[in-house]
Amino acid sequence: MTSNFHTRQGLVRKQTLTTTDITEIRQLADLCNQYEQLHMRISWVALRSRAGNEYHDLLYYQDDQLVGYLSLDSAGGSERELTGMVHPAYRRRGIFTTLFRATQEDCARLSIPHVILVCERSSVPGRAFVQSVNASLELSEHEMWLANFQERGTFDDRVSFAQATLDDMDALITVQAQSFGVPEILSRQSLLHRFADPTCRIFLATFGEPSVGCHEPLGLLRLQEEDDVIGIYGFGLIPDYRGRGYGRQMLEEAIRLVRSESEKPIMLDVDTTNTVALGLYLSCGFVIRTTYDYSHVATS
Repeated sequence: MTSNFHTRQGLVRKQTLTTTDITEIRQLADLCNQYEQLHMRISWVALRSRAGNEYHDLLYYQDDQLVGYLSLDSAGGSERELTGMVHPAYRRRGIFTTLFRATQEDCARLSIPHVILVCERSSVPGRAFVQSVNASLELSEHEMWLANFQERGTFDDRVSFAQATLDDMDALITVQAQSFGVPEILSRQSLLHRFADPTCRIFLATFGEPSVGCHEPLGLLRLQEEDDVIGIYGFGLIPDYRGRGYGRQMLEEAIRLVRSESEKPIMLDVDTTNTVALGLYLSCGFVIRTTYDYSHVATS
């Protein structure tokens, strides 16, 4: 009798993932997180909704057991963020290096000049690997979770806060350009990617006097729903409107909206050097959970 059983072994590239794949990746992530007391950032929603047009996931097997995994994610532009792990019992065998080199080759074929390694600062093996490939630190972010919402409730009725649509594209591009310096072509590409994502909602704040009859874009943010948390991302405010309490008004409205719809915890990221934003989030009741370093490394 011929057996149809095939033992999985070595490197496997995946454009889409099966339910079994995702279950095994989650089990490996839970094991690695527990082993090092980490909070590895993996979007399980993204894993379930791969478009199937690119190798986003690389898996490594030893005797049919998943022992290594690397995820390559895009925000809609040319950059790719890389997160990965290796089973604690299978480290120092070159598994992650094999996964990483394969990713470099894939990205080079797509004319992607570099990738961004996402490493939790408390991960000793992760930091050692980043150093070994001569990656260059780009920025560091605190991941913050809302613990005890400190609501001030101050409200300027000249500010409107509502979910954006494609009709608001020009206003959103204006805010991103003035808040983050994002070029229009990249901004439009990223926003179209977000609008196509059913787990993402973009919100636009505008300012306008009733007597004037017009509204100027003021700020934006997006809500991203994951399996076990809702994230606040891309929070930007046009410089001329900063320092007036509008940022806090936007943040409080977003928190109230999430709280009215869901019992999931709320989190956000903040650049470790952005003391103004960090102060705002702390005053609203957010606490630092962990810190991630983002480092550039060439694909060739």
